[in-house]
Amino acid sequence: MLSIKEFFEKAKASYSVPDIVQDPKMIFILESPHKEELKAGVPLAGLSGRSMAKELFLQEDILPMGKHLKQLAKDKRQIFYGIVNVCPFPLQESAYPDRGFVQRFKGELQIAEAIRKSSASQFRDEDKKLFNKLLIQDFRDRLIKTIEDDSIIVPCGKFAERYVNQLAMKDKLNIIKGVPHPSYNSWSRERYKDVIQTVRDQERIRTS
Repeated sequence: MLSIKEFFEKAKASYSVPDIVQDPKMIFILESPHKEELKAGVPLAGLSGRSMAKELFLQEDILPMGKHLKQLAKDKRQIFYGIVNVCPFPLQESAYPDRGFVQRFKGELQIAEAIRKSSASQFRDEDKKLFNKLLIQDFRDRLIKTIEDDSIIVPCGKFAERYVNQLAMKDKLNIIKGVPHPSYNSWSRERYKDVIQTVRDQERIRTS
């Protein structure tokens, strides 16, 4: 019998990366943190974050998105953007530095990885069903504390899109759809040019 709830609570207590949410107008929804994010203590701290910031701000020499927003907050600057991970802790076993934790929750981590790779939104397997339920509840509770009536929600990638679509309040949200996860420089690809421009335009529209 797997200890899904215990794993979820312990992983959240020890390996959570806090969302970046300081009264944002636009909230990027991402999947989960990985090694770079655990190390830096902010979401989007690695290559994906750098690729995203370069495309969003059209600057070559810029910190990864999470580090850039953290710096703006430190400088007491107004921040238009926020970042919320669907899962606050890593869904991939390889991200965890503590091998003892990995050994103890080997089976539970396999469930987390299976959910990460799945395209389903409902599960028959009881362990997957419970993990999925805990994930939706946790994501919803954090997002509710952040959003305003006029917030723009931008799920980045299929995983984020799937969990935004499972929120009971999704029909009330202002969502920009079709934005890819920023890994592998996907934000610079021709096929996503229009939707990325739509994302870029929002700050100018809202602040002009």
